[in-house]
Amino acid sequence: MNIALTGFMGSGKSAVGKILAEKLGMEFTDTDKLIEDSAELSIAEIFDKHGEAVFRRMEAEAVEAVCEKDNTVISCGGGAVLNPKNIGNLRKKGIIINLKVSAQNAYERIKGDSSRPLLKGKNFPDAMEKLMKEREGFYADCDYCVDTNGKAPAEIAGEIVKTVERKNIKQIEK
Repeated sequence: MNIALTGFMGSGKSAVGKILAEKLGMEFTDTDKLIEDSAELSIAEIFDKHGEAVFRRMEAEAVEAVCEKDNTVISCGGGAVLNPKNIGNLRKKGIIINLKVSAQNAYERIKGDSSRPLLKGKNFPDAMEKLMKEREGFYADCDYCVDTNGKAPAEIAGEIVKTVERKNIKQIEK
C-alpha cells in the first residue's frame, strides 16, 4: 500500500512525507524530484524552456511510474491533482491524504522561494490565493484531509500515523 500526499505548495508534502515514511518504515518518493532528475533541469527551468504542458506530461509519467511501487509515501507536486489520470493511478495501490494549508500559512512557508514557476513575476499572496481557490475542488478528491496550519512536519506526520493505525488502512484493498 502507498500513501500519496497532495496539497498546495507550502503544505509540507515533502517534509511530512520524509518523516512519515521513516515512521512507517516505508520508502519515500517525491515526484518533483523524479522529474528534475529525469530532465536534469529544475521544475522552474522545465517551465521556462518547455512550458507547463510538457511539465504536466512529465508529471503524469512520474506519478504513473511511482505508483507501480508498493510501500511508498509519495509526495506529489501541487498541481498533480489537476489530472484525473494521476488521481486514478495514486488510488490503484493506496490512499490519498491531502495536506490542507491556508494561503497565509503557505505564503509564510515559501515566501523566500523564488523557484515557484506558477507564481513567477506575480504578487505572491494574491497569486497564491487565486491558484488555491482554483484547485480547491481537486484537493478535496482525497481519502483523508489533514490540516497543517500552525503545525510542524513531525506533528502532521504523527497525525497521519494515528489515522493509518486507527483506520487499519493497510488492510484496505482499493
